[in-house]
Amino acid sequence: MKTLPESDKHALRILSAATEHVAANFIGEKYKPEKTYSHAGFSYRINAGIAQKPGLYPLAGLESAKPARDVKHRLCTNWHTEDGVGLPVAPKWKRPTDPKMQRFVTARGYLEPITAVLTFDSAAKAGRTREASITGYDPTYISKIDLGRTEYPLAADFTAPIVEQTYDINEITIALSGLIHPGVLDSKLILLEPYDKDRIPILLVHGLNSHPRMWKDVINDLRADPKLRGRYQFMLFYYPTGWPIAYSSMRLREELAALEDLVGKPKDMVLVGHSMGGLLSRMQVIDPGRKIWDTQMGADADKLYEKLPANHLAKRTLIFSPDPDIGREIYIAVPHRGSGLADKSITTWFIKLLKLPSTITSAFIDLPANLIDRGKLTSVAGLSPTNPLFKALDEIPIRVPHHSIIGDRGRGDTPNSSDGVVRYWSSHLDSAQSEVIVPAGHGAYKPPEAIRELRRILLLHAGIKD
Repeated sequence: MKTLPESDKHALRILSAATEHVAANFIGEKYKPEKTYSHAGFSYRINAGIAQKPGLYPLAGLESAKPARDVKHRLCTNWHTEDGVGLPVAPKWKRPTDPKMQRFVTARGYLEPITAVLTFDSAAKAGRTREASITGYDPTYISKIDLGRTEYPLAADFTAPIVEQTYDINEITIALSGLIHPGVLDSKLILLEPYDKDRIPILLVHGLNSHPRMWKDVINDLRADPKLRGRYQFMLFYYPTGWPIAYSSMRLREELAALEDLVGKPKDMVLVGHSMGGLLSRMQVIDPGRKIWDTQMGADADKLYEKLPANHLAKRTLIFSPDPDIGREIYIAVPHRGSGLADKSITTWFIKLLKLPSTITSAFIDLPANLIDRGKLTSVAGLSPTNPLFKALDEIPIRVPHHSIIGDRGRGDTPNSSDGVVRYWSSHLDSAQSEVIVPAGHGAYKPPEAIRELRRILLLHAGIKD
């Protein structure tokens, strides 16, 4: 922020205090735009700001908003703020009124940063009511604001909304429930901000026994980046990780199609998948024909293909087309050829605890009786390197530019390395445009080296010079 005269700093402090008072009352619906309020001998009529458009929002669209400085939980590694005009808040958004759009927004609402700004019309004359507006600005869209004849930087807190809305999520409990009892929960494509057709979507897909909150530092660091924040919008995909790999991939495919029906074709989307989530992502950008079907069904493939209708769950799961609206993928610690841990005796015992939902088991009644014994219908068993799915995937080209981020636990022993779950021979792809080894275990998305590589790839994808 440029150095301001003391008189300006004092005026901005007063404006910030007034903004906080008005915002707190306006969001609580104590103020009504049609009424006039008096203070210190002046009359004011406060309205909810300009009509909604990307980056500018009436505060009436919020259920509540805590001043960002009052968010105390330490959840993210870094805390990103910028000094300037206005009051950064951690907002709780009202859900969209469109029932179709509600499908893509959690009960917690969007995770969009907002800075409240109070502005006035020209100085009031004696006996005249002065007009004032309280408006929410998204600092990923707007970095400067005009007050009178002077342009000031907009204050921002990119981290507080993420922390305030996610600190109390018990991701371990949810992840375990989704793994052991996958019939209890359902998949969901989640928008973190109002959809903007002019921004490139980044879809983050978590891995086995995990939850979307794992991406908090990735979102926090990348969304605050000055070169990226105006180009991208973040989305998440949650799925119960006890589901079969191919079934989860089908659900992601159908969720993306449903969003496209609502908002139109996305702009050159980027998918980032961690661990098993990378397999789901990969299966969005391949054209398998019948190759996966044939490897899974074995000797019965032709007979079953003729017998089952086109809309049968098995066909929707194993026969599909690539998504033409995905432009790039990034794979982090992905077992492209499986993980030997799936064949360990303790894992075999654990697999027996997994309870598939009836929607899956009933649909597969007509399939080969030994399909479950071959380890295809649970995600954990399906990660075995002996699963024919991996042989099929190895033979099907990935149709978009793609990149690998792989952990070696800091040992520097690649190509003989492992992240503790996936060995290098499984996570490496000869076809990758780039491959970066980071000194981390299976959580290879966490270290700063991984964040820097994600940033580099996203700048490349958007055509931005660093």
